[in-house]
Amino acid sequence: MVNPFAETQEEKRELALHMHHNGHTYRTICKEVRISPSTLSSIVKSEAGYVEEPKSLVNKSKETRALALYNEGKEPLEVVVVLNISAEEAIDYYQKFQQVKCLPLENKRLNLQKEIESMEAAKNNANAQLAHLRNLIAEQSRTLQFYQTQNEYW
Repeated sequence: MVNPFAETQEEKRELALHMHHNGHTYRTICKEVRISPSTLSSIVKSEAGYVEEPKSLVNKSKETRALALYNEGKEPLEVVVVLNISAEEAIDYYQKFQQVKCLPLENKRLNLQKEIESMEAAKNNANAQLAHLRNLIAEQSRTLQFYQTQNEYW
């Protein structure tokens, strides 16, 4: 029997997989390695590449579950297998996921566009004020010249 305190989780995992590959029964593996049947099942499934669906999504719609799986980085084929849906459904859900995922980017784009328009309006206002100030300077300059010529005349 294996000393349950002498081995790390990884060592137990490796031993369980070794015993499984050598044809030992689940009962024997669980007893020898001192792990639960559900832990052994998870170890064997993860080794086989099986993707388990999160428990929080079990009672949700297939679309919600598919979107959550895509958000975790799963590929359409994995979603087909995990949810037992058709490839067409998986592709449809994937397209919806891409649209929903891009909504924040579209909002940012619209906000940036509004900010650009606001800055353009501020720039146009500043240019109008600058033109007005230039006109005032030109007018003051003409007035100054007039008085200088008048002063020279007297």
